[in-house]
Amino acid sequence: MNKTKVFLATLLAAGAILLSSDSVFAAVRCETQYGGNEVCVTTGELQIDKEILDPRYAGAYKDNLYLTDYLFKTGDYVTFKLTVKNVGDDTLNNVRITDNLPSFLFFTGETPHEFTIDHLNPDESESFEVKARVVAESQLEADRICGVNTAEVWADGDQHDKDTSQVCATKKVLGVSVLPETGDNTPLIIFGASLAIAMLGLGLIKVGRKIA
Repeated sequence: MNKTKVFLATLLAAGAILLSSDSVFAAVRCETQYGGNEVCVTTGELQIDKEILDPRYAGAYKDNLYLTDYLFKTGDYVTFKLTVKNVGDDTLNNVRITDNLPSFLFFTGETPHEFTIDHLNPDESESFEVKARVVAESQLEADRICGVNTAEVWADGDQHDKDTSQVCATKKVLGVSVLPETGDNTPLIIFGASLAIAMLGLGLIKVGRKIA
């Protein structure tokens, strides 16, 4: 009986120590990968979600745009969205966000690619838009190329997280050559019909003269 009491007391003491100490916070972020598989990773209190705007649908952001989904062409604009969230119980201070592009994209300068948040309260989130553009054809390493865009976030207390979005680009397709139209054929048709009628008229006149 005494041994049981000692064991229970030990468990209670250990639980109290764990509750009173700074425990390691863990959260989970899941994303759908190429082929439909879902991959989940463990994060801390600070999370960042990186998404890419799908040009096929108005306002539709996706985790990734694979080679079979959409190909941006040289000169096209590419828009990313970074969402930072505090999933912990404590306020996060001095939050810093940066975005890194693959080699075939460049920042347009219309939006920043580095951001700061002084304080991020528990369950609070903030989103930022980053605009980029596909480089010229001469700078593309292949006719079709895919790369990973990486966004990272830091905060005081050794908080850190990162997320990626895949994007693919291709050289502009010139398309099938089409012969230029020669213009409206109506006058030519009318001329041909008139000529046929005139020849028929001359033939009838000759036949009439022979009969006479």
